[in-house]
Amino acid sequence: MRLGRFSYIQFLLASLMAALLACSDDNPALVLPCDEQSGECGISSSSRQSGPGPESSSDSPLPVFIQNEDQYTGFYKQDGYAAFRKMSYASKTEMGISYLVKFVITDFDTDKPQVHFMNTMKYSYHYDFAEMVLGDTRSLGVFNVETYFSAEKNTAAGTLAYYPSVDSMIALTFFPSDYITPEQIAIAYKLIEQRLLFLDSSGSKNRLFYMPAGSTAERAAAEYANEFKKSDILVFTHAELFGDIPYQIMNKGTAYGMLRKLTATELDTAIVSSHDILILETLPAEIPLVAATISKDAQTPLSHVNLAAQARKTPNIAFNGNELPDSLLALCGKLVMLEVKSNSYTVREATLDEAQAFWNKNVRNPITLTYDLSDSGLVDFANLNFKSSKSVGVKAANLAELHKLLPENTPDGFAVPFYHYSHFMDYAQVTEELCERSFDDCGKEGRTSEICTQVKNACVSAIQPTQGTDAKAAESAEPSTFATLRSYIENLIAREDFKTDTRLREAVLDNIRYMFKHIPVDKDFGDALDAKVRTLYGEAGVRLRSSTNSEDLEDFNGAGLYKSVKATAREKDLPSDEIRKVWASVWSFKAFEERTLWNINHMSVQMAVAVHEAYPDEVANGVIITQNIADYSVAGIYANIQVGETSITNPEGGELPEIISIIPSPPPARGVQSVLLQHSSLSPDSLILSDGEIYTLYQMVMQIQNRFAVLYNVYSDALALDIEFKVMGADRKLIFKQVRPYIL
Repeated sequence: MRLGRFSYIQFLLASLMAALLACSDDNPALVLPCDEQSGECGISSSSRQSGPGPESSSDSPLPVFIQNEDQYTGFYKQDGYAAFRKMSYASKTEMGISYLVKFVITDFDTDKPQVHFMNTMKYSYHYDFAEMVLGDTRSLGVFNVETYFSAEKNTAAGTLAYYPSVDSMIALTFFPSDYITPEQIAIAYKLIEQRLLFLDSSGSKNRLFYMPAGSTAERAAAEYANEFKKSDILVFTHAELFGDIPYQIMNKGTAYGMLRKLTATELDTAIVSSHDILILETLPAEIPLVAATISKDAQTPLSHVNLAAQARKTPNIAFNGNELPDSLLALCGKLVMLEVKSNSYTVREATLDEAQAFWNKNVRNPITLTYDLSDSGLVDFANLNFKSSKSVGVKAANLAELHKLLPENTPDGFAVPFYHYSHFMDYAQVTEELCERSFDDCGKEGRTSEICTQVKNACVSAIQPTQGTDAKAAESAEPSTFATLRSYIENLIAREDFKTDTRLREAVLDNIRYMFKHIPVDKDFGDALDAKVRTLYGEAGVRLRSSTNSEDLEDFNGAGLYKSVKATAREKDLPSDEIRKVWASVWSFKAFEERTLWNINHMSVQMAVAVHEAYPDEVANGVIITQNIADYSVAGIYANIQVGETSITNPEGGELPEIISIIPSPPPARGVQSVLLQHSSLSPDSLILSDGEIYTLYQMVMQIQNRFAVLYNVYSDALALDIEFKVMGADRKLIFKQVRPYIL
């Protein structure tokens, strides 16, 4: 069967991943020996000979297996998992890397069925293998109908998945669209089990097990559970399998840094840097820039900790609530090297010399961001399009495109372009009085008097005139009592002590944000912004959402770096006052450190603001990835969903979201199936969305996927989007609030 939506691209990605893994220590390359006399390459002739196979005995002769470059008809005991992996392609799943071997069973409805394990790196489709290796003369259409879409099967086809993270178990699974019955699954299970001689046929470890691929298959397996049990056929659902993983490899990579163990509360006040590796007792609301993260709590691929790790390309591991190893804890407070591979990690003590060499080697090339300051209005979404990102940022431009596509299911609003942020930087004046007032604010936030005094001195110094070469002219000049906000910031971030002292840098950046929040905006601009909000929304609350030129990019999403706030037309929280908080977030410590890691020119960052009505009655919220990142071998999309307004990316109380894959139903039926990977801790007994809501969600996501594939000028199959949505009110209306590229 040809793979479904996204699957061809996924197979190419998986093939590339497998090729890379083939060069690593934990996945030796596939090298098939050549016979010097015959010139044949592949498994040795002794493995293809007729007669008893290896380790045969007169009492219980083993079958003779074909083993060549195209297929195996079985695996001997000494072949083991290494041989299985040689026939597989690697696929990234929710449970780490899996190794997939597809199979075809011919003459399935006779008393002499033949099992063929495909070289899945060489043949990506069952049909291609059947045609090229087995000589099947059926057309693709006939093959698909007779193999997948009929319960009367002469040919059966499926996939074996080896999950190294699940204690040497191999899963038997079929496409979600396959009409195969539980009785036929039991027959296929026994046929395959007899040909995987390196597995055990009893007990609970080192076994073959059946894993239903979708809600339809799970229901059928549950109804047939007694028969499976009588035949000693193990069955595990995705959710059951997911729960058995001792730890998850969330993001691979190598890092050097001081290993520090912090609680979420301690992290709120701790000063950490890109030279720290953090062990997190609980997942924090925000994660600052660090070299790597290790969490005791479970994570999902869409948690802010993991999104940050993916964006930064830093290692990330989650221990799923299990106790952390003593060998790891013993290294706390020491400089270490952490190496995270596909299925394992290594941590050891390191020297400063090797750490410094690693840090120096990984400095990125400088980046200066581009922008357009020509638009000085307040621009309605109706007058924006995808290309408007150059003046309003990707978030606002994509919101405008979303609203044009799904006007009833997206917010309408307008954007405050980059121009107004840049203009504010040029007319806002930093004075000595503000330097004095900011000193008190510095101390109230818990910093030492020494640090706050350093910041005040730096503040005063930054507004003094620069001495020129003409000393006489400088002496006669009137001393300046203010500096523009732009020149003030340029002076501060150029200081050597700002660059080298992390504690001082954090306090200086807080001082810059203080200036943003305490210098009024231009009156004409402020009046126009407040009037537009009052005209469009009356007294209703609005959201002012950050939309910079340094987030939501194809290679850097900047998730969680910048601030969005609520405002109303009332005097106490006017948009003209609140917008300064959004602008100020450009200079937050975490955003500055993140950009420094990427070597982005900070003065080239511009902040626009997307304005739309707030949604107060939130029944559920969710995040969608438009590829099935839980299992790339199965077409579909991936969703994290949570009850009410409880955050998915930053849960304050450790709440776990519901995790599902949504996959197409078998034709000719219309609809979708959900594969449950994890129940929400707030809805432990049932799915948060109904079947109808899941289908509607899937249909709309496909509309968004197809539209943005055109905008990004890529094939729909090649695009992965990160989409945020809400379910609102008593009528449970779907609202899409954000779309951006997802970085794989």
